[in-house]
Amino acid sequence: MGFFRAKRKSEDISEYFLAVDTGTEFVKCIVFKRNENNAEILGKGTAVHVAGSMRGGMVINIPEVSKTIKLAIDLATADLEVHPQNLIMSLPGDLVRSLVTTVHYHRSRPEAHLDATEIKNIAYKVQWKAYEQARIVSTEENETSNQVDIKLISTGLIDTQIDGYKVENPLGFQGNTVTISIFNAFAPLVHLGALQAIADELDLDLISVVAGPYAVAKLLSENEEEAIMIDVGSENTDVVVVSGGSVMGMQNFAFGSRAFDQTITDLKYPSEKAARIKHDYTSGKLSKKITKQLSEKFKQVSLTWVKGITATLEEFGHLDILPNRIFVTGGGSLIPEIKNALMTKEWTTNLPFSKKPYAALMKLDNLKKIGCSEKISIDSADAVLLGLINLTLETDTDENMVSAIIRRLVVSMQS
Repeated sequence: MGFFRAKRKSEDISEYFLAVDTGTEFVKCIVFKRNENNAEILGKGTAVHVAGSMRGGMVINIPEVSKTIKLAIDLATADLEVHPQNLIMSLPGDLVRSLVTTVHYHRSRPEAHLDATEIKNIAYKVQWKAYEQARIVSTEENETSNQVDIKLISTGLIDTQIDGYKVENPLGFQGNTVTISIFNAFAPLVHLGALQAIADELDLDLISVVAGPYAVAKLLSENEEEAIMIDVGSENTDVVVVSGGSVMGMQNFAFGSRAFDQTITDLKYPSEKAARIKHDYTSGKLSKKITKQLSEKFKQVSLTWVKGITATLEEFGHLDILPNRIFVTGGGSLIPEIKNALMTKEWTTNLPFSKKPYAALMKLDNLKKIGCSEKISIDSADAVLLGLINLTLETDTDENMVSAIIRRLVVSMQS
């Protein structure tokens, strides 16, 4: 059961793909065409999950979720003559465990020039160390004596150093100690198996499963070398730190935009209308009286939410300095009090920011490699889908030597 497939060097210039974000409340699908290093979005579809088919971001009823995903795909492809078979899916951050693994490799012959074989051997040691760490963490978190089967779904090189000096390509260098740091995201096989079962049910070829927050962070890193990405989902908030253009870590906490729905319900509005009222609030469609009433309540909720951001960023203790540019995305990012809370000073007091943080919405309307018809509306809730598209555009030429070796090792480990 392969969740990733090695990139083929000779492929048709035109390829069609389905990118699917299973979400918590909605399934979102984008169909796109890949033309070499660019992509064109051709259609978009959204469908509501059947009650009881999902628990958070976890599939608990495969037949029902399969039907919902099929509906979203049918809506996305309704005006197209093609029916793509290539499927790319995301996993939510709360189902994924991420690790930054560093290995210091002491060479027996420091005077020898590093060659590809030695570099591959070092990278192999890093990845297997990361795999063992992730399996131990997953087993401990599940509070079981049995080892949890996991699979690597996202990986990226952070940096390579020789005797403490950072190098872009270690090939040909001499030195005593080679240090390689790699970011990896793992997921339990049970969750990946559910997605594979859905693909089989729909007769689609599941070519990749990616951690959603990782995909969004990689999209952000196209333009931002130093940044914090915050994705406010329905039930959870994902936080990813990007430094030097590399993903440095990924964390999440259980506090999302549904907390604001509860606030609306507490104000005696019907619970079934809470989501609609929240949408109208962010769109400026409510009366001044109701807007003021909700703004005061949302401010209180946001100040509680931002404490979760503080606690989450404290988990990045391996970083001496945190980037001061913060980009917010996801459906909850449209709530203005979220951004306002990030502009307050109190939550940053004990965090290692070198400058005052500045928060902004992550812009998705001016992507260099991804085109879209004006008839198709793209918003902040589509960040994960755009991240999935962006990852399909990565090529061997985008990677340095160590990154390419790591990717090939990952493919062999997953086979």
